[in-house]
Amino acid sequence: MVVVPVLLKSIAALSSVRIVIPKDLRNTDNCRMVGRTIAEVERRFNGEIPTLDPLQDMGIKDEPFMDIIHRIEVLEKRMYAHPVHKRDDLEEVIEAVRKKRLLQEDIKQRRKELRRVRSVYQLDELKHRKRVLRRLGYCTQSDVIERKGRVACEISCGNELVATDLIFNGVFNPLTIQQCVSLLSCFVFEEKCQDLPNIPPELNESFRAVVDTARKIAKISIDSKLELDEEDFVESFKPHLMNVCLAWSKGTSFGEVCKMTDVFEGSIIRSMRRLEELMREMSSAAKAIGNTELEKKFIDGIASIKRDIVFAASLYL
Repeated sequence: MVVVPVLLKSIAALSSVRIVIPKDLRNTDNCRMVGRTIAEVERRFNGEIPTLDPLQDMGIKDEPFMDIIHRIEVLEKRMYAHPVHKRDDLEEVIEAVRKKRLLQEDIKQRRKELRRVRSVYQLDELKHRKRVLRRLGYCTQSDVIERKGRVACEISCGNELVATDLIFNGVFNPLTIQQCVSLLSCFVFEEKCQDLPNIPPELNESFRAVVDTARKIAKISIDSKLELDEEDFVESFKPHLMNVCLAWSKGTSFGEVCKMTDVFEGSIIRSMRRLEELMREMSSAAKAIGNTELEKKFIDGIASIKRDIVFAASLYL
């Protein structure tokens, strides 16, 4: 038998059995006697040495303490009754659970750090976007919303900056109702299309104004340190349905307009419905600046496209 020092955390439990230990354990005979005594205690209790009971052996009657003891007993019964407790690889399972908890805590901390980084990034992006709005005249240097800003607030179905600049630049004023419908279709069509766009000849100049306005806004955004690809932004205004929408607003049947393009019928219907929403918002924007003529033009444009199968509640009607 060897006497070694132990830390307090190495003690799993205290026993109610007490043995007398000699004061000097450096003596070999004393060590052997203690070893024989411990072996005898294990033999008498068949290896199951009773632990110290705080209620019976120590006489603790404190109510909160007794409640804690009762909870421990309930949890131990549940633990021993669990199927995992009977597994041969219980230690490996416990270690795997411990590693899982550590990984979960690590994920939790990393998510907190990610949210903090995102908040900082969003704050920087907000500053850049405010710089764009100030340079375009949508707000003052004190971040007070200007007239253009209030008009842009009315638009959400298309790019509000490009659409607002087109309104203030008078691009829609000389156009007919059908031409306004056709021009606005490039704001809502997002599908990839293989065929070359067939822009109506009378709208070449107007579509060029859309492209120039989009390029100007893209350059200002990039100068303001916003992450934006100029060409991708300009190409997001697709003119592939301009001739289709122009023909549809003039009363052409759906079967005929489908023959004018390779775009799927479902994509045409979806774009038309988005176009109707955009024109409703454009009429509100025109109303915000007091341009009743332009407001009526957009409302009449809605009436010209909102018909037949495109806006039917069900295809089975």
